[in-house]
Amino acid sequence: MRRTLTFLLSLVLLTIVAPADEVTALRPVIHQAAADNDVDPVMMEAIIRHESAHATSKAARNKNNLAGIMGRNGQRRYGSKEECVHDLGRILAKYKAKGRTTTAQVGRSYAAAGNWAAHVDRHMREILAGKYGELPSSGTANN
Repeated sequence: MRRTLTFLLSLVLLTIVAPADEVTALRPVIHQAAADNDVDPVMMEAIIRHESAHATSKAARNKNNLAGIMGRNGQRRYGSKEECVHDLGRILAKYKAKGRTTTAQVGRSYAAAGNWAAHVDRHMREILAGKYGELPSSGTANN
């Protein structure tokens, strides 16, 4: 019984920890997209972690949509996760051009329902605290 419980707990931990690695592996792309669009890479990563449940959501798996980005017919489909990351950078740049730089300001248009900004803020704190590994030296907020 004890071995079974230990095994099950190990599986749960692997399930919780492993998905974060896929997003962490995308950090170079996230940072490039953030630099290209002059937006905050930590906010980008936090949005991705929240919207895709750490790259495990159905949209992330089936449509490469890591950021919950909507199109005319529902969630957009991307050729790759990297393409989605760059699109998120462009979207955040459009918000920034309108003066929307905080999660609360972005959330009003990006995801008006629920506690979206609070969830993204929590992910930002976790990222900055190193929960998902050390950030690259340029990994601090741009704004």
